[in-house]
Amino acid sequence: MMIKDITEKKEVKAIEVFKHAINYFRGLMLTTIDKKGLGVKEENIRWVLTVPAIWSDPAKQFMAEAAVMAGIPRTKLSLALEPEAASIFCNRIPLSKFEEGNGLGGFEVGKKYLVLDAGGGTVDITVHEVTQDKTLKELEKASGGDWGGTCVDNYFKNFLTSVVTSDVMEEFRLKHTGEYIELFRDFEMKKRTRNTTEKTRVTLRMPESLLIYFEQSKNKPLNETIQESRYSKSMKCEGDKLRITPALFEQFFSAACTGIIDHLRDLLEKPKVKGTDTILMVGGFSESQILQTYIKSNLPDFRIVIPNEPSLAILKGAVLFGHDPCLISERIAKYWYGIASFQKFNPKLHKTEKKKDDLCEDIFDICVKRGATLKLRDALSKGPYETNRDDQKEMDFEIYVSDSDKPPKYVTDEGCHYIGTLTVELPKVKKGEKRSVFINFVFGGTELHVHATNNVNKEVTRASFNFLHEHIPPVS
Repeated sequence: MMIKDITEKKEVKAIEVFKHAINYFRGLMLTTIDKKGLGVKEENIRWVLTVPAIWSDPAKQFMAEAAVMAGIPRTKLSLALEPEAASIFCNRIPLSKFEEGNGLGGFEVGKKYLVLDAGGGTVDITVHEVTQDKTLKELEKASGGDWGGTCVDNYFKNFLTSVVTSDVMEEFRLKHTGEYIELFRDFEMKKRTRNTTEKTRVTLRMPESLLIYFEQSKNKPLNETIQESRYSKSMKCEGDKLRITPALFEQFFSAACTGIIDHLRDLLEKPKVKGTDTILMVGGFSESQILQTYIKSNLPDFRIVIPNEPSLAILKGAVLFGHDPCLISERIAKYWYGIASFQKFNPKLHKTEKKKDDLCEDIFDICVKRGATLKLRDALSKGPYETNRDDQKEMDFEIYVSDSDKPPKYVTDEGCHYIGTLTVELPKVKKGEKRSVFINFVFGGTELHVHATNNVNKEVTRASFNFLHEHIPPVS
């Protein structure tokens, strides 16, 4: 996977970008520990990398691979789902630490609450219930969408581009990239801090180079153009200041807020979620008072709980998760998981085009049902799968997922995606001796773990899961 820089002129491998970013934070942490004289050795550190809950398994493995490339041993790395980390933190802090209400510290057994993790790119939503042993179980599979803070940024960017025209904006972006970034960084600050009760206009600083480009291109200043447009009453340009009315500014949030509310309403109608009366807002975008007000006004019957620093709830919860991954005891399977296999061909059951000799190929052998409850460390076994040759040293299993509502029959069905190949090493045996393998899927954690047991010596053989083939399509 390749990504472009902001000028769109240079390309670099995405994994290299993430590797360098993770390595920077790793180095910063080690330097800080050393300066403080804490005496902590790197080999004793467990690193926790947070990822959105709605990410696919290949996306999670991509991040883990980048962390390993950055110098973090795989055995010392854990992945934490962001809304889960926030939920863990908010369940274990004093009541007085919350911005409003009584906090979550006193949640009784059986209490249900929804976690709304509004970040920069995505919004992750999950629903938890407090269990008898005070751990948390997921009631509905994690869901969400691209309604995060960048959705608001993009709306503003498209709006401003329509005002100054795309050719002017493009020239400004390419020739004054630093000022271009600073313009939207200023908007980012206003986005987080703007209060819906404020009646004054929102003021953004317009870079001088952008104003010059516009006037040279259009033969008139930007303010004059605005006065002649349909935005004359809602926006004006005074010197290097762009002043926007509160009503227009809040329109930039419309798509993101509407997407979140529509999804929340659908989710709260599901049977397993019934009885939920509290929404916990975390993540950087949750700092936006416009978003907070929108959620409260559209869901007036729900108690909205917001930590003092919503963006840090995930970070602090990840630390707690690193010490005790068992704090989340049950999760819901997001997909159907299966192995590509063969069955004896039956003309009444199978498609003719799937016939290969006397077998039917491309069968989706279901290992895990979508929506199934997966308890921590539970192993789901499939098999036995027998070898074809005496000299066979390993067995390869193609793993597929499906997001369809109905159980998939073939791995070629709509909604099915290949996500990786499971390679199982086999022990040597005498000629003619049968060998078979049972595959065990462990889904209870934040990652998919697979191991295999052979029938010869009952030993667990090494199983490697490779999700990183370039042709794998994304599964969100």
